Amino acid sequence: MRYDFNLATRTHLDHWLLNRAGLCVLILLLALAGWNVSRMASNMGERSRLQSGISAIKSRQNPGTVPAADSRLQKDHIRFYNKVIRSKRTNWLTPLAAFESVTPEGTALSALVPGKEPDEWKLEGHARSFNVLHAFMGKLGASRNFANVLLLSHQKLSSTGPVQGVKFSITCKVVSK
Repeated sequence: MRYDFNLATRTHLDHWLLNRAGLCVLILLLALAGWNVSRMASNMGERSRLQSGISAIKSRQNPGTVPAADSRLQKDHIRFYNKVIRSKRTNWLTPLAAFESVTPEGTALSALVPGKEPDEWKLEGHARSFNVLHAFMGKLGASRNFANVLLLSHQKLSSTGPVQGVKFSITCKVVSK
């Protein structure tokens, strides 16, 4: 028996175990490379299938010109709906502040509805008495923020129930500054 190396001072490598570990890592890397190649081939096939579908759809579409009558009709519809949108656009803050400044104590406004004409409003509400309603009408008329103040209707509420007072409906025009 020959003892050429000292196990206590020299490192001993098990080459058989290292070769096996390297072979396992190599097999794993080859398997991952094969899976990536198959996935890439599948993606390329899917891409070519989608491109052929897109070209088929594009060939079916006939990009022709729109007749002048249809174009004019479409523009008329667009103008009409833009007009409707402009009429529905309402600045609520200015009229609300103006109504709040002239509404006396004892008056409750239950509905503020914009009229058909610009700056025209319809007010509905309740007042404690006809004198309070008269004072409210006077304040509206005297204010420089309002014009064309008209009392459309008023109705005295029954005094037998818990609700007393006058129900009213007014139209007026808010003067823009």
